Amino acid sequence: MRETWVRTDPPLEPSLPAIEAMARRLCPGAIVCRAEEIPGGLINANFRLDLAGDPHRNRLLLRYWRRGRADADKEVALLHSLKGQVPVPAVLATGAADSEFGLPYAFMEWIEAESLHSAAAGLASAALHELGLAAGGTLAAIHGVRFPRQGFFGADLAPDGGYDASVDGQLAWLNKTLGRDQARDRVGGELAEAISAFVRRKGEALSHEWARRPTLSHGDFDPTNIMVSRAGIGFAIAAVLDWEFAFAGGPAYDFGHMLRPPLGDQAAFVGGLCAGYRAAGQDLAEDWREAARLADLLSWVDFISQPFCGAKAAASARLMMARLIAA
Repeated sequence: MRETWVRTDPPLEPSLPAIEAMARRLCPGAIVCRAEEIPGGLINANFRLDLAGDPHRNRLLLRYWRRGRADADKEVALLHSLKGQVPVPAVLATGAADSEFGLPYAFMEWIEAESLHSAAAGLASAALHELGLAAGGTLAAIHGVRFPRQGFFGADLAPDGGYDASVDGQLAWLNKTLGRDQARDRVGGELAEAISAFVRRKGEALSHEWARRPTLSHGDFDPTNIMVSRAGIGFAIAAVLDWEFAFAGGPAYDFGHMLRPPLGDQAAFVGGLCAGYRAAGQDLAEDWREAARLADLLSWVDFISQPFCGAKAAASARLMMARLIAA
């Protein structure tokens, strides 16, 4: 699905001399032999840097935050706080503004692994179960990070409490979001009304205790953001990437993301995911699937309302929203 999406803004094309000047603050004497953009993101820009002349490392990740300093500060603060609790890349150096674009940036540890999306391709059921076990254990670690309340946060990692999971709160948010010209045009009146009707019928699922827990939510817990390595006959999660959408939203949102096709349609993977989650000390509510489905519906509504959602991504969003309310 994501492989068909395209960015709505022009690509960044940083020059090697500018990158090298920044990199030498971290790695004196290093030569940047190549900078290759990593495809897939719709907002920020990531480059794999191949280095020579540094005795400690031969690769780095260079990340630019295209929406500004607030996103950068939040993600860097979160990555620092998660180190040792959740597998995340180490942040090695940051800058408030690069010399070419004036964008905040960071040099991060390069993770030598493949995405969960890639690792799952062609696997038999037993291997998919093992992959699910590894993902479930890491998701349990993420949800083990608790906050005083649900809400959205910035660099202080203090939720604002501005998240209302009640049915009335969900409907108010839907009316506001779908009332914007861009979102209304992309969704269409018939589907918008069907979404609101679904929330009126099923919205209580996000009001129950399990869904209301003030846990960390990655916000984009997609197989393309989960890096996997082999560990004996099983798998290990090497790192979870791209935390710019993280919030204190409860466990349902990340499970909703994991239930998306194609992996979410694989019973062996989902069974492993749940088993790994429970084995790592977290529980699942009896109605966890209903809560996850509702949370993912709201996630798609939010996604289609964003300026970075292009025509192909919007088409995927409409298909997924229709699928979720029909299930």
